[in-house]
Amino acid sequence: MEKTLDIITIGECLLELSTNEYFENAETFNLSYGGDVITSAVAAHRFGSRVGIITSIGDDYFKNILIDKLNSQGLDISNIKICNEKNGLYLCGHSDKNELMTYRRKVASNSLSLEDFNEDYIKSARAIYSTGITQSLSIQSNLLVKKIYQTAKENDIITAYDPNYTSSFMTTYDTKEYLEEIIENIDILFMSLKNDVETLYNLTSIEKIVNYFTDYGVKVIVVKSHLENGYYVYNNGKTEFCPFYNEHKNTHTMGAGDVFNGGFLSAITNGYTAFEAAQMAAKQAGIFIDRLGTIKGIPTSEELLRV
Repeated sequence: MEKTLDIITIGECLLELSTNEYFENAETFNLSYGGDVITSAVAAHRFGSRVGIITSIGDDYFKNILIDKLNSQGLDISNIKICNEKNGLYLCGHSDKNELMTYRRKVASNSLSLEDFNEDYIKSARAIYSTGITQSLSIQSNLLVKKIYQTAKENDIITAYDPNYTSSFMTTYDTKEYLEEIIENIDILFMSLKNDVETLYNLTSIEKIVNYFTDYGVKVIVVKSHLENGYYVYNNGKTEFCPFYNEHKNTHTMGAGDVFNGGFLSAITNGYTAFEAAQMAAKQAGIFIDRLGTIKGIPTSEELLRV
């Protein structure tokens, strides 16, 4: 089947209200959009990839705004579902407090289900990507992710995944279960050393991490370490270290991991090695942080070449 897309991401699309002030001092908030896989999708597209999204948007006052914004980014929106729920929302403050509030219960993203499975659409991609957050939305969204990964694996489509454990609305037990339910269908695994590996598996040694997940057939493992300020990248029996890229060391890093994942997948599907992909993605994520971490600040491949 012809590959009309490089990457398809599956997950939630949320409204974003952001400010550069502390919440208690803010008089205005800027309206945008986000969500972990949506941020990765935009990052991959700005790296030059053809990217599609599978998500659900609520038929409320913000429906047209969200659709227009996603479409304006060049994302394929042909598999967006419109439902009767309201859209989810999060507020973020780009300050040293890293303030964040989310409103995600009984919202549009929760309605993702097996009804949104489109086999031909999945087969049109070279890679698919989702996260534990998507699986946590509902029982049905978990079933959808599992079905998509099984189909992708059966059709030699690259499968990439990030547990993205978030303690504010996910449990360690469920997050670990989500990953292990699909681990045999994952080619590329992104993990945070502190938030995912240590919390979910009580592992701290990179060698033990690699051994554990390669036993399940994972081919590429990327472990983000804030302690070491970089990424451990495993592929083809070799582990290499890629340092963070950030000129000014901004303290606000929300969304940087999602940008990295999108840039990495874009590079991989364009023929770069895993370590080369990590170097390019680290640069994209670092510049994103330096721009205070809003989705409009994700740099393009052309911008990266100029830095």
